[in-house]
Amino acid sequence: MTIQFLPLVSIGVPTYNRPKTLEKTLASLVRQTYPNIEIIVSDNCSPTPDTEQVVREYMERDSRIRYFKQERNIGVFYNFKFVFDVSTGDYFTWAADDDTRADNYIEACMNIFQQADQSSELLLVNSYSQMVDPNLQHVLKVDRGCTTVGLKPSQRYYRYLSSIYTEQAAIGDLIYGVIKSQPLKEVMEKQPNILDWDHIFLATLAIEGEFLSIPEPLMTSSPGGMSTLQDAKKMAKIQLIQNPLYINKAQWVRCLFLQQRVWSSSKIFIFNKIKLSIWVIFDTLVKHFMRSSSKIKVKVNN
Repeated sequence: MTIQFLPLVSIGVPTYNRPKTLEKTLASLVRQTYPNIEIIVSDNCSPTPDTEQVVREYMERDSRIRYFKQERNIGVFYNFKFVFDVSTGDYFTWAADDDTRADNYIEACMNIFQQADQSSELLLVNSYSQMVDPNLQHVLKVDRGCTTVGLKPSQRYYRYLSSIYTEQAAIGDLIYGVIKSQPLKEVMEKQPNILDWDHIFLATLAIEGEFLSIPEPLMTSSPGGMSTLQDAKKMAKIQLIQNPLYINKAQWVRCLFLQQRVWSSSKIFIFNKIKLSIWVIFDTLVKHFMRSSSKIKVKVNN
């Protein structure tokens, strides 16, 4: 199939002051075997010119790259939102500025979409990913993602949320899958800027359609974490979150938004809404005690 008949895939790269790792990320993106892509880099007002220099060098070699530099730091969430808002593709994927992907990552994901039945509810495709120690270069964990194909909306919602922080999805790289742009837009329009915003986003998206994780590690991510209130305060600062309730009671704020997503959905029957609502409260209590006793890994990127 020639390039003009291939759907355009937009790749959004929100970044801040990490030129060395950004260079590796861009190198892996321009090597993608799927040709019809655009790469959108949003520099969140980095204090030195190094980030822009790296991007400009790649722009000279690849016309598919677009570069934006924010006049002021707009926070992590809004930088993620910005790269999507300016995208033009039928499909979209975020790329962290310290992660890399196999050369055939986009092609493998798009092959799944193109092979899907016309009546398919498939919205997101990603692959297994590996968390690699940047110094020792050995694999720390493998994220096996979350496949919900064939499940009902309430089951998809439960499958996704119940996989968070388990061994199979401890890294949380599902957010970096290839997603259909239209449903992504509809979900992002009502997405709040809170800690763990990506979990609210993905839980909502799970109600709307299906996820599929390719059982092959086509992505490599770097360690990142948030386990204490102090960590949460640091992350809130990066996200420009000022509401103390959103910081000090982050788990319960998350719980409220998850409840709202269930009760506002027309795709979930009332009986299942009640069951899911009770489960979300119970799950929040369990995770509250888990976070008090152990370090929970959450992907953190600019």
